[in-house]
Amino acid sequence: MNQRRFLVYICAVLLFVWSIVPIYWVMNQSLMLGSDALYVPAYFFPKDPTLANYYRIFGYSVETKYGTIRPSGFAPQVMKGMINSLLVSIPVTLITMAVATPVGYALGRYKFRSKNLLVMLLLGSRALPPVAIVIPYFYLYQFLGLINTVQGLIIIYTSITIPIITWVLIGFFATLPKDMELAARMDGCGRFTALRRIVIPMASSGLAASAILAFLLSWNEFLYSMILTAGSTAQTLPPVLPAMLFMQFDATALFSATVLTLIPPIFVALFFQKYILQLKLVDPVTV
Repeated sequence: MNQRRFLVYICAVLLFVWSIVPIYWVMNQSLMLGSDALYVPAYFFPKDPTLANYYRIFGYSVETKYGTIRPSGFAPQVMKGMINSLLVSIPVTLITMAVATPVGYALGRYKFRSKNLLVMLLLGSRALPPVAIVIPYFYLYQFLGLINTVQGLIIIYTSITIPIITWVLIGFFATLPKDMELAARMDGCGRFTALRRIVIPMASSGLAASAILAFLLSWNEFLYSMILTAGSTAQTLPPVLPAMLFMQFDATALFSATVLTLIPPIFVALFFQKYILQLKLVDPVTV
C-alpha cells in the first residue's frame, strides 16, 4: 500500500469516526434510564439497556426497577412534529424533483441566449441568508393567511430546495453522454420522450441523490418552522427538540426523540440506495 492510499484510508476512518460517534452516543444515552444517563463518568455502553424512553416519547407510562416512569411532557409535540415534518418533506421532495429535473436538464444539456443569466438568477435567489428574509416572509405570510400552516411551509421550503437541486442537476446532466439521446432523437423520439426514456434512466443515480438531498433540506429546516409556525399545530419536529432542552429538560426523552428524527431520512436513503449504487443504462434500439 503506497503512502497516498494509506493517507486516504486514514482520512476515511477519521471521517467515519467523526460522523458516527455523535449518533452512537445519542443512541447509547437513549437506551438508559435517567439516573444512568446522567452518571459521571458516563457509561460507554448501556448498563441496563431499555426501550423505556421510547415508550415515554410515544406517550406511555413504563414500569422499571425504579418504579413507574410517566410519559414525557413533550410526547404530543414530538409525535405531531414528526407527522408535520413528513407532511411537509414528502410533498416538497416530489415538487422539487418535478420542477428541478426538466429545468436542470434544459440548462445542463442545451445552449441558448440568456442561459448564464438564468443560472446566475437561480443562484442569486439563495444568496441571502435565511435569517435576513424571514421577517419579510413573516409579514407576507401574515397578510396571505399562511402563518401556522403546513401549506405555507411547503411553499417556502420549495423556494429553498428547487434552486439548490436544480443547480446540482445542471452539473449532473451536463456530464451525461449525448450519444444515446441523439440516437433516440434520430429514431423519432421527441425531446420529452428522449428525456423520459433515455436521459432520466441514465441519470437515476443523480436524481436519487438529489431527492435525498431535497428531503434532508426540508426535514432538517429549523428557522422558518420556528418563526412561521411557533407553538402551533403545524410546527415541524426540529423546533421541538430545542424546546425539550431549554423549557423542561428531560435528557433521555430528548435523546430518544433525536433518534426518532434519524429514522425517516434513513428509510429514504435505503429506498433510493439501489438507484445511487446502480447506474441504469438504456439501449436506444429498444425505444
